[in-house]
Amino acid sequence: MQGARSGPASVAILLLAAACGGGGGHGGDAAPAPVARCDWPMWGHAATRTFAYPCPTAISPASASKLKLRWFFKAGDVVTATPAVVGTSVYVGDWAGTFYALRRADGSVRWKYSTKVHPTTYSGQIVSSAAVADVAGEQTVYFGGGKTLYALRARDGKLRWKHELGRPGDGNDPTEIESSPVVVAGMVIVGWDVHNSPTGEPAGVLALDAASGARRWVFDPEEGKPNGCGDVWSSPAVDTRAGLVFAATANCPTSPKGWRRYTEAIFALDLRTGKPKWVYQPHQPNNNDLDFAGAPNLFTGSDGTPLVGLGNKDGVYYAVSRATGALVWKRKVAEPGLARPGGNYSTGGFIGPTAQGNGVVVGGTAIGGAPFLHALDATSGTIDWQQPAAAATYGGAAIANGVAFIGATDFTFRALDLETGKVLWSQEMKGAVSGGSAIVDDDVVTVAGIREPGLDQTSKTSGVYLFSLRGRAVTTTTAAEPAPEPEPTGSTVPPGPQKCVDTACSVPFDLIQPPAGLTPSMTLLVTRDPWRVEVHAQGLGAPAAWLRPGSQAATEGARAFAVFLSERDDNPTGGLLCVLDANLSCTSSAIPRRGATYSRITVLAVNDTSRLPSITEGVNRLVVTQAFNPPLRPR
Repeated sequence: MQGARSGPASVAILLLAAACGGGGGHGGDAAPAPVARCDWPMWGHAATRTFAYPCPTAISPASASKLKLRWFFKAGDVVTATPAVVGTSVYVGDWAGTFYALRRADGSVRWKYSTKVHPTTYSGQIVSSAAVADVAGEQTVYFGGGKTLYALRARDGKLRWKHELGRPGDGNDPTEIESSPVVVAGMVIVGWDVHNSPTGEPAGVLALDAASGARRWVFDPEEGKPNGCGDVWSSPAVDTRAGLVFAATANCPTSPKGWRRYTEAIFALDLRTGKPKWVYQPHQPNNNDLDFAGAPNLFTGSDGTPLVGLGNKDGVYYAVSRATGALVWKRKVAEPGLARPGGNYSTGGFIGPTAQGNGVVVGGTAIGGAPFLHALDATSGTIDWQQPAAAATYGGAAIANGVAFIGATDFTFRALDLETGKVLWSQEMKGAVSGGSAIVDDDVVTVAGIREPGLDQTSKTSGVYLFSLRGRAVTTTTAAEPAPEPEPTGSTVPPGPQKCVDTACSVPFDLIQPPAGLTPSMTLLVTRDPWRVEVHAQGLGAPAAWLRPGSQAATEGARAFAVFLSERDDNPTGGLLCVLDANLSCTSSAIPRRGATYSRITVLAVNDTSRLPSITEGVNRLVVTQAFNPPLRPR
């Protein structure tokens, strides 16, 4: 279930860390220089998806602490795609469906393009990271938006071509592109998914002519009637010398009946024809939502064997032979974060991509227990180090000159020593980090911001950051216009029933694994008019037991459970409602800010009930949370 890396449960921990139609370019500059080796033109830097910068840079373990923010570009909505950086431009899209070309010098908009909104896209309209390539004499930017693959001219954002997947014009079609394209051999190759839909829509891997958009080949992993078990929301890697494309599939919601040999599997395809070469499938039929996500890393084993490696939501990183698919090594570093076994919903393990360089595979895992940052020996799978400083992460890692960069759900972006795991530098961000980074020269370009899919509120803080060892801070001269907010209804809840409103509900503890030996429960009742919130819990144990090990919160401690009401997912700590008493209950009619709407009620383990936790520590104190869509409007 791909939504588990950005769905209501998994995204909540992020949030609580405290076709010519569509407007073409505006203000394009001169024709860009050709794509060069020392650019970062696609997700993972190159078709091998190592996420490692291959060129000289002043960034090092000795200098990383000197990185400074040079500019921040506030996008119109959430940005979780990783930027591509080519020459003087930065390319990235947002969840509202706007794609931007920014000037690398100051973050101002060079041009922007509005994609066609696809209403059934699960998270955002653009979660696909762009690939930039020189094709048929024209530098072109490729990315997925909704269920359409776009090819835009890099110089001005004008459309070259677009290719819509699924049923053209059908707003109910579950088809979407969450995969990030790779451009090789005159083709653009991308995966697509149907978000586990069992109603007959295909998913798989598609290759198009990079110049014209004409179909070259398509691979359907289900080999028969589609039943939601062939989703590819991971992104393909390519070994051009061997002529192989590597990709991986998600879970099977109709298992065991719908289970096939390509379900929850890594596989290789012929680059020229798309015909399958081999498949590696580590799991038996199950209903545990053990997707492969991220992107395969291509690297070499100790004996020179070419390997392809990929982490799974089961918390295991698998390295297999590129030639045969035979398992060479595997290493479990975390638990899958199952809400309940067999429940077809997992929020842990590897979700964001890992990076590979200097003989090390480094990356982060999501919900499933600390620590969340891991480094493995690329030749044997031995754990080199694990870092307890960061919270769970859905973001991707990137490497440059012995330094690994990764962001997390604690609203923090970090640089770590690749050899030891020591935190060299950290930066508080304006949102949880769910994207990755592009490294070019002495610059690191990354993103932050998230919201729960389905919520009507757009992000007010998400965007693109450029950190650098050189230059001075620049005030960005332009910013995107935020996507329009829906008109308020003037009521607390919609006419129909809403969970926990006017009727008490049980709030699931499916984001943070409860402390050992505890079986907590909680009921929540929100009364709409007059405004009133009642919370009753059992079995929570000591507040300090809920603090994330290795965090600053764990050092400071906790002595109480406090209930908070949050306005927005990008401002998750909100305002205090009440503190649970000795019976683990409390009632409140408090409204932190009159006239505001509220999207979430959260219980945190706190040390000081008179102080709002910072956005960086919220996830480290998280006990349980409940979202509301549409938001509550207290009276």
